[in-house]
Amino acid sequence: MVVEEAAGLKLYRSSWLDSFPEVVHGFFTRRGGVSTGPYRSLNLSFAVGDRPRQVAHNRRLVQQALGLAALASGAQVHGRQEAVITRAPRNPGREIPEVDVLISREPGLGLLVKQADCQAVMLYDPGRRVVANIHCGWRGQVANILGKAVVRLTQLFGCRPGDLVAAIGPSLGPCCAEFKNFPREFPPALWAYQVRPTYFDLWALSRDQLTEAGLRSERIDLAGVCTRCHGDDFFSYRREKTTGRQGAVIALRPP
Repeated sequence: MVVEEAAGLKLYRSSWLDSFPEVVHGFFTRRGGVSTGPYRSLNLSFAVGDRPRQVAHNRRLVQQALGLAALASGAQVHGRQEAVITRAPRNPGREIPEVDVLISREPGLGLLVKQADCQAVMLYDPGRRVVANIHCGWRGQVANILGKAVVRLTQLFGCRPGDLVAAIGPSLGPCCAEFKNFPREFPPALWAYQVRPTYFDLWALSRDQLTEAGLRSERIDLAGVCTRCHGDDFFSYRREKTTGRQGAVIALRPP
């Protein structure tokens, strides 16, 4: 991935996704917004205690940086439910209830996932022209939310898993992903991802779940950047508890 600046906002871009001119995307950092205190500065979540007016302003900055007409987001609950979005929301401040997988074919409509250590995983099918953005925390990985998302793209749009491109953004790395209660939280099949006592490689887990779902490993782009380690650039719940949420956005480019 490459680091860039757009309209004063710092973001990461996937080289794989950048190879498709019809796609616009960005994994944003916490820099460049107007929020203050523990939410400084590009907080994109209405649900963490920040002022709604500041969050709405930050979201408009993201729209402007990517040249999008609107953003759509879900009230994330670490589940496996998806929403297919066909038009811009009438109320930008209202989120789709209990959704962690966003899917769309609507040009100019950005799919926003918010995170502060969890993964945002973007999928794109260049043949079917459909994009997806997935909020993937450890609970989602236990439930194999990535495999479920690939199955739903196949069922809903006729996507072939081998045609999909995936990008996994900055998130909690194996350096910091400690799970002291992992025997209760992870099924035994996931214990193999333990890299040292109580620490797990969740990046490798997501990559393997995508390949098991049929994606080709060479079409999976991993940022490899730990959000907990890089406090100047990212919100991290593990590091700060009370904090904001950065965002990741993917869309089909508007005509």
